[in-house]
Amino acid sequence: MDDMETDIVYAELVDRNRDRDGLNRKYFRPEDLRRLSHAEFSSRRAIEGLYSGKHKTFQRGQSIEFRDYRQYLPGDPVNHVDWKVYGRTDKLFIKLFEHQAELTAHLLVDGSRSMVFNGFDAREEQDSKYDCSCRLAAAIGFLIAKQRDRFSFGVASQGLQDLQRPGSSIRYLIKVLDSMEKASPSSMADFPAAIDELIKFSKSRDMLCVFSDLLDMSDEFLKKLKIWQQRGGEVIVFHVLHDEEITLPEGLSDGQFIDSESAERVRVDVKSVRDQYALQMSQFIADCRSRCSKQGFDYNLVRTSDHYTKVLQRYFARRADRLTARSSNTSADHSSKAV
Repeated sequence: MDDMETDIVYAELVDRNRDRDGLNRKYFRPEDLRRLSHAEFSSRRAIEGLYSGKHKTFQRGQSIEFRDYRQYLPGDPVNHVDWKVYGRTDKLFIKLFEHQAELTAHLLVDGSRSMVFNGFDAREEQDSKYDCSCRLAAAIGFLIAKQRDRFSFGVASQGLQDLQRPGSSIRYLIKVLDSMEKASPSSMADFPAAIDELIKFSKSRDMLCVFSDLLDMSDEFLKKLKIWQQRGGEVIVFHVLHDEEITLPEGLSDGQFIDSESAERVRVDVKSVRDQYALQMSQFIADCRSRCSKQGFDYNLVRTSDHYTKVLQRYFARRADRLTARSSNTSADHSSKAV
């Protein structure tokens, strides 16, 4: 999508939001997303697709992206021969290419009650973890739709709730934004059941983006994410935490702490537990990062105070660095293989 098309999309969204009394603007601000107008949300893993897109797959055929060499066989197209390699090795090799395919991403937001936490004083102007997750998901959804790819949205609660099956139009994005606002986090999130339901209609190489505080990061949850990955799909985890969860605020008075999911109450002397709390929270974050990284999931820590466009800018920068490094290593391997 060129700059003119992008401006038209932004203008259309602003008009729609104005017509609907700002209903969807809680989680989507077109003026903010101009900062991401040139970003592209692509998969780091090869994908399969039935639609005309621009992401690589393992399907072989003539296309624009080189993948590998193999030795020339009688009947192979001569125009696929790499004559530079022939000049160096006196052997005939042909280039193999990758088809381009559409990306489909599934955006799954934690719908447990802990996600409504927005600080100990619970001021309305402060974003909750659910708010932060939805802003990120909406921005990613817009970027995916902007590049003519598809995404779905769902809330992990008692299974998969508020599901919007994959789409890519601006009208579809507005529908997703409606679902985000109408959804109400409650009880506990059954992520394993939600992922099982997503698998039923997803393709084997679809991307899965999870937005959660990971307070219930069970082995079964990780197992389901691994199954998704083993099917060929990429798993991206956005670990969303409120700043006052990470560091207890100064001036916080003693009192009862209430578990938002189990409703269990504990009386706490804040001063006496502050240091121990900070240590355990640090260990919790490190454990989540480690468990995700060991499985090959793309882990990203997000604070609710971070502006979502800044979060995504950092994410794209890190992702680009990783993809560039991987591409360089692959090119080196191909060169040595051909020689």
